[in-house]
Amino acid sequence: MMPDRYPRATVVAIAAFVFIAFGVELYAMSVLLTENAAGGEFSISLLSLAFGGSVVIAGLVAPRVGRWADHHAVRGLMILGAVLAFLALATVSLTDSGWIVVLAFWLLLGPAQAMTLYEPAFVAVGLWVGANKRNHAIALLVVIGGLAGPVFLPLTGYAVDQFGWRQTTFAYGTAILVAGLIVSIVFLPKDKPSTHRPKPPPPVRWRRFVEDRRLGFQTLAVVLLFASMNSMLFHRVAVFEEQGFDVALIAILAGVSGVLTFPGRYLAPRLAHHVAATTILTWSVVGLVGAMILAIIGTPEVVMVAHFAFFGIFFGFTLPLRPVIMNDWFAGDDFGSVMGKQWSAAAVAGGVAPTLIGVGRDAFGSYFWPLVVLAVAVALAAVFNELSVSRFVTRSEPVS
Repeated sequence: MMPDRYPRATVVAIAAFVFIAFGVELYAMSVLLTENAAGGEFSISLLSLAFGGSVVIAGLVAPRVGRWADHHAVRGLMILGAVLAFLALATVSLTDSGWIVVLAFWLLLGPAQAMTLYEPAFVAVGLWVGANKRNHAIALLVVIGGLAGPVFLPLTGYAVDQFGWRQTTFAYGTAILVAGLIVSIVFLPKDKPSTHRPKPPPPVRWRRFVEDRRLGFQTLAVVLLFASMNSMLFHRVAVFEEQGFDVALIAILAGVSGVLTFPGRYLAPRLAHHVAATTILTWSVVGLVGAMILAIIGTPEVVMVAHFAFFGIFFGFTLPLRPVIMNDWFAGDDFGSVMGKQWSAAAVAGGVAPTLIGVGRDAFGSYFWPLVVLAVAVALAAVFNELSVSRFVTRSEPVS
């Protein structure tokens, strides 16, 4: 592959599909699961079980998805993921049975998430974009994908009010199906890795994450960071509501915080051409620790505003750095398998951690100690990130 190869139309098409998939499969769910929508017909507990389980299953499926991408690329994966997402959402829109909803989320939407969100897109960038242009492609991908929240949250609220949650859910499933077919058939290259390989790369074993200390430490950083951030995103409205702030104000600040992620999404991959990506990640995580400390303090209002500002700015910088670092270190025949294994651990932790934080909040009667735990976990992510490039690791395992 030419180092300057950059099929921009392909990258934009993949990013557009990820934008729709993210918007429907994640952001729209926070509206569709409310009492004004599906939560009014099914219990919030049941819907939370359904959605949380789908995230965990997506993580468990990720290694298989990554290995398939290594040998067959992502055209078939995206088509299959789009079909599964459509079947899941169509089933949910038509059923009156809570357990069918759970099964549709677990058996259909969970695998669909593994095939339609960022992971296959990052592998596609590694397959089809030259090494000199990958950071530019990753920046474009995460910026377009980042529009999903600002677009789909208000769009879903409007659609539910105007047409009802069942019609909205079915329409969203159709949108993913149509987008997946158009993008995969029209815009994605027909070549695949196996065209140039006599046989598939050998499977990536979990012991590699222990034997390759650089990979192991970086994975620990990813797991801790994703679990902590996912927990904070899930609980932050309740955190500040508990401290006496108006929910409407918190929601506005959360929206502003999302917008503040965009400079980091765009700049971090480009900055990585001049500064080590791990250094950028460490300082970004330090900023997130500051945001977590502000959440623990909570009041007065200026502290809450500062939390959302810091969180948005520094969280935006962390988002594209994982694929940048992993592409720099491990791009190759088994890149998809390595990414899939790593994301499997992160996704399972990210699915379980919010539940544990909720249990901790009820056990202690407040969010204070759970937030302290999250702040420590974020700080440890920075420590493990630095360990991944420390001398005793890189001396025996130099960066490729």
